[in-house]
Amino acid sequence: MRVLFLSATLGDAYGQERILNDSNAMLRNAGHETFFIASHLSGDAPPHHELFKLPELAEWNTLSNPLHLRTGIQELLNHLARIRPDVIHWIDLFDPRIMKAVSQRYPSVFTAHTVASTCPSSQRFFPNGGGVCSQPSGWRCMATHSQEGCLGHFKTSFHRLHALFEFQQKKNLLKTFPVLGAISPYVQECLERDGFLKHQIVPIYNPVCVSEPKLLPPPARPLLVVASRLVALKGISALILSLSELRHLHWDLWIFGDGPQRPDLEALTQKLKLDTRIIFQGKRPLHEVHAAMKQARAFIQPNRGPEGFGMAVAEAAALGTPVVAYDVPALNFLIQNEKTGFLVPLHPETGLARPIEKLLNSPELAHTLGQAGARWVQQQFSPENHLKQTLTAYQKALATFRSSPIGIADSTLSGSQEIS
Repeated sequence: MRVLFLSATLGDAYGQERILNDSNAMLRNAGHETFFIASHLSGDAPPHHELFKLPELAEWNTLSNPLHLRTGIQELLNHLARIRPDVIHWIDLFDPRIMKAVSQRYPSVFTAHTVASTCPSSQRFFPNGGGVCSQPSGWRCMATHSQEGCLGHFKTSFHRLHALFEFQQKKNLLKTFPVLGAISPYVQECLERDGFLKHQIVPIYNPVCVSEPKLLPPPARPLLVVASRLVALKGISALILSLSELRHLHWDLWIFGDGPQRPDLEALTQKLKLDTRIIFQGKRPLHEVHAAMKQARAFIQPNRGPEGFGMAVAEAAALGTPVVAYDVPALNFLIQNEKTGFLVPLHPETGLARPIEKLLNSPELAHTLGQAGARWVQQQFSPENHLKQTLTAYQKALATFRSSPIGIADSTLSGSQEIS
């Protein structure tokens, strides 16, 4: 099978790109051919038969010059006509006119790697007080924002309205796709709640691929680890406040990752006089993060809102480390409370302290929970399961496309034809 991936970014920028790299390797090892069209390359490109960069791909929107957009779509279709893929695998959402022009000509699969397809802020998170939004998306999001501040990262009301308009356009177009891949039951639930049809949605759970890391020198005190972007959603300040209640115990916390909240978080650790025990490691190579996870007494994921999947949690569990987190989707799918780790209510914020204290006081409990987590992740998120689910999605897209009036009419179209 000839598979073409359409992605904004390739390389190793974020977890989504890493998952794409793993999925690509599995397909190629199984004998399939893979091709890429992307806007940007961050780091090394994954192995491929052909890679074409179209820098404007992720930038075009309803305010773009129509002539430039039309020319760009024609260039994209010309490349597709030359490659002749069997299926297009969309990793990101793009301008609806791009998605329409391509999906009418080729079987298409979109993987919902986040909740972006059901939330204009791409988070389903209430910044003002924490929590998970369970409302269907749409223009009502403006009313929700007035209470919860969830669209606050858009500069003005005009920007918010424009973002909502574009979001609605993309969502409506996405509803015409034959297959949507959900990376977790939570993402599937969000898609169904937002009006996508059950028969469209198939599970394509992320593969959890970790190799045995080279161990670090044994830490002098029990090590706690976080790997996260430093933004409000990730709740790092709540973890710091929880640990301030455990200052009488022996522990060190390493925080891997970076983001706009780092100065405020560093100031908080200094205010609480924890700056010698809480170390901000910044963004580090993945093998270093995995080595720290492996050595840790516990991995902490203090999200105050949902994750589409929670790859860092799954990787820590795969390495045999118990996880402590708030009880939010999809972390409550990855963690079995008191079996592979601990889930605690969002309130009070300092509720993380008690399960962390249990693990600090009992290495035996940490080992038991960690081993159970490793077995569970291996069963649920193996590369073999991911490849099987991916190929099932491709076959369904092919079958649906061939049986549809659009597919029959357009299957012989050449991408070099003028756009109608």
